[in-house]
Amino acid sequence: ATVLSFREGATFETHSHQHKQDEDEHATGNVDPHGWLDPYNGRIWLDVIATALSKIDPTNSDIYFANATQAKADIDTVISELEATLAEFRGTNFIVYHDAYQYFEKRFDVLAAGSISLGDVSDPSPARIAEIHQTVKDLDMTCVFSEPQFNPELVATVVDGSNAKARVIDPLGTRLTLGADFYLNLLRDIAQTMASCL
Repeated sequence: ATVLSFREGATFETHSHQHKQDEDEHATGNVDPHGWLDPYNGRIWLDVIATALSKIDPTNSDIYFANATQAKADIDTVISELEATLAEFRGTNFIVYHDAYQYFEKRFDVLAAGSISLGDVSDPSPARIAEIHQTVKDLDMTCVFSEPQFNPELVATVVDGSNAKARVIDPLGTRLTLGADFYLNLLRDIAQTMASCL
């Protein structure tokens, strides 16, 4: 599985396309926990889940592995779909509310220029908001993405006086219906929201 460290700073230093692997990342102790947003990780975890369920319930082992095989095929289909959806937006500048999307960004080569907040629970300082606001204007950002649980007024402040649009992305799928296609629809929803704004 791909494991990444949190990016540093309000604006991400480079749009590096390097995928750092497990050994490098675990050494930093700063692992980004949003790994489900890389569908290749989702594919790998399916086998782990099927194996764990088979140990608990060996009678249905064949069903678990058959379901995992079908789900991997479904993920492959969605990966192709999302690559097509996002292809024209490579190199487009945007800002995210917090640094939750780098697994998704790197997988589909659409990279954020920075984030408003340091993490899931910390409020950004006035200096950080000012830095992001200036970055949005300087780089003529297309879009700033917020999330349902965060303060929309901070996003309004960041886009004020710029050409950037604000949109809400939901990396947890809180607006989606639970069901067998939930993970696939979560990935689609993120891509479609990005594409509609970018």
